[in-house]
Amino acid sequence: MTRVRSFALTAALCAPLLAFATPSSAQQRPYLLWLDSDRVDVAKIMGLPPDLKSPEHRAEFETVLEISGNRTPEREKQAIADQYQTLAAFLEGMDHAFVANTHRETRLLMREAQIELSILLRSVGRLTNRTRPFAMWNKVRVKPCPGARPTGTSFPSAHAATAALYATLLSEAVPELAERFEERVKSYDESRLVCGFHYPSDLTAGDKIGRAAAKALLEDKAFRARFDDTRDETRQAFGLK
Repeated sequence: MTRVRSFALTAALCAPLLAFATPSSAQQRPYLLWLDSDRVDVAKIMGLPPDLKSPEHRAEFETVLEISGNRTPEREKQAIADQYQTLAAFLEGMDHAFVANTHRETRLLMREAQIELSILLRSVGRLTNRTRPFAMWNKVRVKPCPGARPTGTSFPSAHAATAALYATLLSEAVPELAERFEERVKSYDESRLVCGFHYPSDLTAGDKIGRAAAKALLEDKAFRARFDDTRDETRQAFGLK
């Protein structure tokens, strides 16, 4: 993808965010970082899913079939809520003191990071064409959760990537809550199995990408400066000094 096309894609994805930001915010950057393949080789990181006819794929299908088939109404409700790839949705499933729609700079920083991640994932979206579990034509079908059903390839999982991104960044700012963030990653990822939307290896691949993206962002001088400037606010958001 050329720089011109990358810029066009970035501009299209970031328009809502940049419209929300105001020039009076000294910390707000007028552009987004470019975590392209020179810095994060997404295709290499995620690898390839098991072959459709392989024993590994069959075992993964059976795992999803069991988890989704044994879900309770309460777990299904939580899984449906976990369909949103936002900081608020990620935090909603754990015990925390963060108040939604507050702590503006923290929310903007995490949103920028998530947009960077979405650009990376879009760059590899057509490399695989793995059918989602609920869409597999088997004698025993996986029953998806009610509501909207995701489209496109099952591999890698953007939800798992987003959860890993948030957990890695938040743990850097609030290491006291690192274990809670990681536990939330597990439940957030499991929701994709509960709904029959992903296989375990989709989640593993997405998790690797999310953590690699977070690491690359933290190593970037511009992002790191924003991150460090926002650290106090992020900690205060969770009731810490």
